[in-house]
Amino acid sequence: MKSRNSARFLSALLAATTYIVLVPAAARAQFGGGTQIVFDPQMFARQFQQLQQETATVTNLAQQLQYMAQNTTGGGAGVWQSNQSLLTNLGNLINEQEGLSYSFQGLTQQFDQLYPGYNTASTPGVQSPEATTETTLNTLNGALASAQTQAQDFQAEQAALQTLELKNQTAVGRLQAIQVGNEIALAQVQQVQMLRQLVMAMMNSQNVAAASQVNRQTQSALEAQALFSAPSAPGTPDMYHDASPPPQP
Repeated sequence: MKSRNSARFLSALLAATTYIVLVPAAARAQFGGGTQIVFDPQMFARQFQQLQQETATVTNLAQQLQYMAQNTTGGGAGVWQSNQSLLTNLGNLINEQEGLSYSFQGLTQQFDQLYPGYNTASTPGVQSPEATTETTLNTLNGALASAQTQAQDFQAEQAALQTLELKNQTAVGRLQAIQVGNEIALAQVQQVQMLRQLVMAMMNSQNVAAASQVNRQTQSALEAQALFSAPSAPGTPDMYHDASPPPQP
């Protein structure tokens, strides 16, 4: 609204200036009782030059107003969309595969039950080795499903990047260009979040697989220790505790 009022004012000023300048300057002289109009070409040339200067000034002002209007015109925002639901779904995919996910609320307690280590006797509710192995495999499968879901989102990301490129090419002023730059910055932060989620899924899988291996070795050590410390049946020679000397040849 301010731009339109300024343009109207400048147009009225230009019209009034043109009317005043174009009125021919005349000098009237009396010759024998008659009146003769004397035309001064030098004064007319000066007035015409002044008119040209004022016209150029008004044109420059109008162009500046146009630039101001363009630089305050928005419309380059709205391309970025939150992917919070996608990030949440990526973490839940491991849970859906019945694996042990970083997004599980009782992660610490479930980890202790799956991989008790040397605390088998004191840890209630310890799962069987078969269940532990199945959970480990499900966790690895869920991490692969999470990575696959990220790969399937590449097409939507490419469409968003093409939209940003189009807005970058067609920006009409500073505000639109700044808004496009902000949209690109938001998209970069979003990509960092996706990369962090992928790293967390990979670390989740590596830790579960390593814990499964350590727990399996621990269980084997416990079984061997129990076997060596178990008492022998009555009448059965104990090859580990019999201290009698071997028969002489």
